[in-house]
Amino acid sequence: MTGSLPSPGLLALGLAFVFIAALIRGFTGFGFSIAAVPLLSLIVPPAQAVPIVLVLQLLVSVNGFVPAVRICDWRSVGWLALGAAVATPLGVWSLAHLPASPVRLCIAAIVLLAVLVLARGTRVGLVAGRGILPFGIVSGLFNGLAGMPGPPVIAFYLASPITTGVARASMIVFFLATSIFALIPLATLGMLGWPIAIMALAGFPAVWAGSWLGARMYRGSSDQRYRMVALALLIVTAILAAARAVLDLIAASA
Repeated sequence: MTGSLPSPGLLALGLAFVFIAALIRGFTGFGFSIAAVPLLSLIVPPAQAVPIVLVLQLLVSVNGFVPAVRICDWRSVGWLALGAAVATPLGVWSLAHLPASPVRLCIAAIVLLAVLVLARGTRVGLVAGRGILPFGIVSGLFNGLAGMPGPPVIAFYLASPITTGVARASMIVFFLATSIFALIPLATLGMLGWPIAIMALAGFPAVWAGSWLGARMYRGSSDQRYRMVALALLIVTAILAAARAVLDLIAASA
């Protein structure tokens, strides 16, 4: 993908994948990369899927960004963004040098960890400023390695007393920042190119439509339904990522 464009069949499948991921993102405010990276990794290596997802996430973050800015919790977003900015380059370096199958297994483990945390329904008090920083650092590592900064941040916001609306808005703002943090070192390492840009632009209409539809669905949703959708999303994507990694390892050993 960094050297050539995909076949029409793979392009159509990729468009369907990013539409589904964008639908989830529009509803939850955070699900795009969590869904899109494992899905696209079914048809291309993670080192190609991650840049495409990051470009699309940056583009689609404009949708809903202005209203999100008005109500987001800037205190937590600032500390999370600081940690992510520091740690993302290390994650990108790992993505560029690690083989695909271990990365896919890492993606699955990350998502399953988030499922365990969210399923417990844990609630904690507001964390002090510096106490938020480790969540941002781990998010940055995941952002560079897998294009998935979400799980640590999702766990943080859903375990905090912050309301669902404020948490959703805060994640929209934060994920726009993390996309920028990851794209800069990716470009430095030569992992971006015209084929990646063309694929991202081709997928943008599908992502915009899915995000718009998901946002409309969110307006009539309850907090309980919001959490159920988040858990279902995490479980399915973890299974997909793990299955592809296991199949690749079996094929390599045969």
